[in-house]
Amino acid sequence: MDRLALERKALVRVYLYMVGTFYVSKTVVVECDRIRDEERRQMHDSSISVQFLDLPVQCVSRVDERAAYLLGFHSKQGDCRVLAEAEDLGLNVLLTYDGDFKKRLAPVANAVSVLTPSEYWERLGIARGTPPRRVPDYINPLSKQSWWQW
Repeated sequence: MDRLALERKALVRVYLYMVGTFYVSKTVVVECDRIRDEERRQMHDSSISVQFLDLPVQCVSRVDERAAYLLGFHSKQGDCRVLAEAEDLGLNVLLTYDGDFKKRLAPVANAVSVLTPSEYWERLGIARGTPPRRVPDYINPLSKQSWWQW
């Protein structure tokens, strides 16, 4: 239990209960590869390889231009590029735990809602007792837990 526990719980629920799947852009993968803590990086790599589909950017020059523009609102180049890629890919929602990213970039996002996982979980409006669309395999430690069940 840490300050992100609620967000992590919401993210797992979103994955298990939502229609569709998660997508990840190239910059997200690159940013995850830069995580210095080996255990944390492996956890991200494992999640990305199992739960996410990798989508190629449609127009690199448009992403470059948009990311450069977004730097006027937020100093982290990688964050600006992540939002620009999400816009280019036509994604509806970009989930983040990063409050600074959300505060600075959500107001200038084009057709992409920048939300925390808990905000998105609430927005889905899934009724309690609804069966999940996916369930953890019996070898997954989550299969022996109940905290993720709604």
